[in-house]
Amino acid sequence: MTKLDELRRELDVIDDKIAALFARRMDIGRAVGLYKKHSEYPVNDPGRETAIIKRIADELPPLSKEFAPALMQTLFSCSKAVQKRVSGNYYVIGKKLPHSWSPEIYTPLGLDYGIKELPDEEAVKRFVSAREFNGINVTIPYKQTVIPLLDYVSDEAREVGAVNTIVNRDGKLYGYNTDVGGMTAAIAAAGINPKGMTAAVFGGNGGTAHTARYVLKTLGARQILTVSRTGDINYNNVYDYPVEFIINATPVGMYPRIESSPADPARFPSLKGVFDAVYNPLRTVFVEEALASGIPAANGLYMLVEQGRLAYQLFTGTEVDKSVTQTITDSIAAAKTNIVLTGMPGAGKTSVGRELSAITGREFIDLDDEIERAEGRTIPEIFAADGEDYFRAAESRAVADASAKNGVIIATGGGAVMSNANRLALKRNGYIVYIKRDIKDLPSDGRPVSRQRGAEAIYNERKGVYESFADLTIENVDILSTAQTIATADYKRI
Repeated sequence: MTKLDELRRELDVIDDKIAALFARRMDIGRAVGLYKKHSEYPVNDPGRETAIIKRIADELPPLSKEFAPALMQTLFSCSKAVQKRVSGNYYVIGKKLPHSWSPEIYTPLGLDYGIKELPDEEAVKRFVSAREFNGINVTIPYKQTVIPLLDYVSDEAREVGAVNTIVNRDGKLYGYNTDVGGMTAAIAAAGINPKGMTAAVFGGNGGTAHTARYVLKTLGARQILTVSRTGDINYNNVYDYPVEFIINATPVGMYPRIESSPADPARFPSLKGVFDAVYNPLRTVFVEEALASGIPAANGLYMLVEQGRLAYQLFTGTEVDKSVTQTITDSIAAAKTNIVLTGMPGAGKTSVGRELSAITGREFIDLDDEIERAEGRTIPEIFAADGEDYFRAAESRAVADASAKNGVIIATGGGAVMSNANRLALKRNGYIVYIKRDIKDLPSDGRPVSRQRGAEAIYNERKGVYESFADLTIENVDILSTAQTIATADYKRI
């Protein structure tokens, strides 16, 4: 290695430290901006900037001192730009938004972004007409309601018949449809090209259905079928058509009713792709069943983030590289994915789960504890009084409730994953970790099934399911190291 190589490696180390400090400085700058916004402090404070430059320059050697003012002025400019972004008012509006993920798109980009639930169209008209915002996203069911309230509607949004992004420019309201770009990009990212295909849009006259038909037209679909409950093409007879690509533009399968699906992908013999605009759960029943049939399928999270990137550019007039969409998509998916711990009774799922919760800050749910809490008695008492079938039904209810959550750690009972319905529920939002432990080390105290049948017999029966169901298999030789390994896994479920 030459001296130049050594110096460059030293510079690389320093640059990495500067980058980390810069990111931290921008985060603090955003927090300062939020404080100033809500405390009505001015964004600019030239006196403080001058004092900082002098203090830092006085501590530096001559060569560094010469360039310190330029460096600090650049940092101040970046910080003021971040603070300016949070000084605006940005929202998503809709009828019911208890679990909206929209803020998680815009917060990393610097905006102060909130949620406004508006109960009816009159409330929407009052809010939009007041014009007390810089920009808003519009979601179900108001993407058409807002159109008459705007001063300008883009040609694309007018043709689609839906507006999902509104920008307030000097008191004038401009409407756009960034869902088009979001859906187009999401379909491409899923590796699906509907050109020349017979495509079906599930959803009658809603804004997302309008967007889907427009996107399919621009992508060159040969035929576009609209499927609705009562139309000529409906959810009963759609299987009679040679459908090759489906877009689900309905809320069917969306949280909290995650057990629903608009159709059975396996019943379409020519199906080549599925796109579901639903993003919560991360894998709907519709997407999961398509993938199980070998059909390429994707959910709506990438679409949500990409339309957000496009809306952000309209809100701020700032270009954002498209790679940011994948970065934020991955970040949200990882945060929303449940970590599901499976394995034999006594394998250490509860102990690992608690340690993992301490490491990650995620909520920990032990399904056996949830069952006992719901029943008001211990698991051995349930088995003794009502038998295993009763217990398994109670277990399935606990699985369904926990699986609908996002970003939690779930420790399952040893037999929970033997039910196909339970496996499907856990997989929808879950990254599955099979925790193994030597059979001779498995305790049976307080475990009725293990006590009755023996650990080895149960292990032989369940081993194949544990292994095939798992995204990650790990030997539990030490609670802490096992939890640390899981914490660093790439556990996003999309």
